[in-house]
Amino acid sequence: MRKSIRTAALTTVVLGVLGTFAAAAPGASRSTANATADRSAAEWCAAVIRINTKYGAMKNKRYLPQNQVPMRTRIAIFEAALAGRSKLLAITPPEIRKAQRDELTFFAHLKANHYATTTPLAPLTIAEIHQLAAFQRTKCGISGI
Repeated sequence: MRKSIRTAALTTVVLGVLGTFAAAAPGASRSTANATADRSAAEWCAAVIRINTKYGAMKNKRYLPQNQVPMRTRIAIFEAALAGRSKLLAITPPEIRKAQRDELTFFAHLKANHYATTTPLAPLTIAEIHQLAAFQRTKCGISGI
């Protein structure tokens, strides 16, 4: 696998220790469902920005160049994401929930493998990495990804 793809996989998305995602109740109006989806996207984006900024991988909603992000920073982000896994998944917008779940599974495999760069991405796919990155760019206004 190309180094740039692996690097993107290692820094794409992370944590949120925010409130829970409140799904629209069955029979809710379309506008209520849209408002809920917008709120979950806003919460998820805020979580991604907060954790990456806190640990030094992002500044002003822009990811830093990979050569400026040490592995200890990435590890801190992975571990924070894993610690808040259930809360993060609860606020993840439905359209990226599977990709987020697969990324967190990859983070768990990476941790279990002592952060070896040879850790397979599975179940995370390159398409899911691109999906998460596109969501961050278009819905969160994050650049540098």
